[in-house]
Order: sequence, then C-alpha cells, then structure tokens
Amino acid sequence: MRHPPDTEPGTSTPTYPPPPLDPAALAGLLAPRELAAEPAYPRLLAGGVVGLATSQYLNREQRAACMRVLADVPGIAYAGASTDIAGRPGLAFTVAADMSTSTLVVDARTGEQIAAPERVTGQRPGLFSHVLILERGHTTKAGVALRP
Repeated sequence: MRHPPDTEPGTSTPTYPPPPLDPAALAGLLAPRELAAEPAYPRLLAGGVVGLATSQYLNREQRAACMRVLADVPGIAYAGASTDIAGRPGLAFTVAADMSTSTLVVDARTGEQIAAPERVTGQRPGLFSHVLILERGHTTKAGVALRP
C-alpha cells in the first residue's frame, strides 16, 4: 500500500483503514494512477492485491472489490483452474511483464487469495517468489487469530 499504516497506541501492530469497495478508488490505493500506461502496471496492481490480502483481513465485499480491480485491467488474464503448492484447487489469473509472470490463485468458492507465485521467464527462468496463504482470520488481540 502506498500510505504507511497507523500503529495502535501501546502496540507495534499496524492498523490499516478498510480498503475502499469502489474498484477505481482501490486501484488508486494499490498502484499510482500515473503509472497506468506503463507495461508493468497490471503487475503492480496484482502485487498490490496480494499485499492487501497478506496484510489484513478482507471480508467478502473487500475480496470482491479486489477481483473487480483485476477484472478491469488489460493484461491480467484468466488462466483456468489451478492448484497451489499445498494442493488446494483455485482459479488462476496471470500477468506477464518485465520478463516474469505473476499468478494469483483464488479459491473459487470464497474468493480468497490462496497463492501468488512469480516466475522469471527470461534467459534464466525459474521461481522468483511464492506467497502462500494457509490461514486467515481476524481478532481484537495481537497474536491471537480467530477462525472466520
């Protein structure tokens, strides 16, 4: 996210404002609009969506807004059914830029992001990074996650 989070008084746990539900406003928060004409812009948005999902709990409406952001961006393609490295099924969305391909794997039933691998596709291809989201939840106490 472009703006640093606030920190709750007396803790070092960052708190984030809820993300906007409007896709245009959310896209503006995830990646600078002035970069929209750049070839890597779709990947910036996809990375922003992954960062949002890994930094805070997203409810159903917020997850839907993230998917609407991705749906509105040329260059992000639906790649069909996929399985993450934990063996969970999902729907894959890909974006290629700067000699790499980023994939976002989403649980088809819940809309939750479950994985986000990035592969380098240049002269020395291979896995560059991999985000795997095994659990999610929210709580009012630091360090204690509740089941949704």
